[in-house]
Amino acid sequence: MPKVRAKDVGLLAAALGFVLFAVAPIAWMALGAFKTTAGLISIPPVWPDFTYLDNFSQLLRENYPFLLNSIVVTLGATVLAMVLSIPMAFGLVNFKLRGTNALADWILSTRMMPPIAAAVPLFVIFRNLGLLDNVVALIIAYAGFNIPFAVWVSMSFLRRVPKEVLEAARMDGCSWFQLLLRIALPLSISGIVTVATFVFIFSWNEFLLALFLTTREARTFPIVVSSFISTGKVYWDLIAAASVIQILPPVVFTLLMQRHIVSGLTMGAVKD
Repeated sequence: MPKVRAKDVGLLAAALGFVLFAVAPIAWMALGAFKTTAGLISIPPVWPDFTYLDNFSQLLRENYPFLLNSIVVTLGATVLAMVLSIPMAFGLVNFKLRGTNALADWILSTRMMPPIAAAVPLFVIFRNLGLLDNVVALIIAYAGFNIPFAVWVSMSFLRRVPKEVLEAARMDGCSWFQLLLRIALPLSISGIVTVATFVFIFSWNEFLLALFLTTREARTFPIVVSSFISTGKVYWDLIAAASVIQILPPVVFTLLMQRHIVSGLTMGAVKD
């Protein structure tokens, strides 16, 4: 039996303590979703009743259109961002033109701009286009803010595609579009899924742009969560239920894509 060192025990205890520190608020929130308001503020705390679903039923009954808005906007922004960023990343990797590196750096620099800096210009643009309080405006805005990240990270994965394979396919008569669709994408699928997962999470959790660009019809679910805090009362029971619903789609999406994400995050970790 291997000897257990005090250092290993200390590291394990520190890791468990950090996990507890990070997970405890989320667990407390999830348990609170199954309590009444009185149960949430009771001292000592009471154990939740998992058959009590009134918080979820009230929340969804009044706000399901906004949850649907979040789903539509997030999926639309993710698809649009990936459709535009992957060909761009492929071109920046494989077309050696003057200024390619500078263009790539400029694309990345736009990701560093805080959303608040673009909120007012976007408001004016979409108002003139008649797209205020419209899910189309949110899809365009979310995709625009995530394209720089998607392009830059996709470039690192597309660089892993062997140049010899691309050159052989070109000699066989493949067009650049066929190279991207039939060779580069299949060989980089794990990396592309990883990028799409991050874009999905960023779009799903976005709050500021939705607050500026919507009023009622196109509100997203993060706006709904914030609406339960008023000057006179804080609806902790509804906040807990809404927070559980808010974290479920990213968790489920990540679990479904876990195999690709792990593979994508480790691409390039070992030098050939």
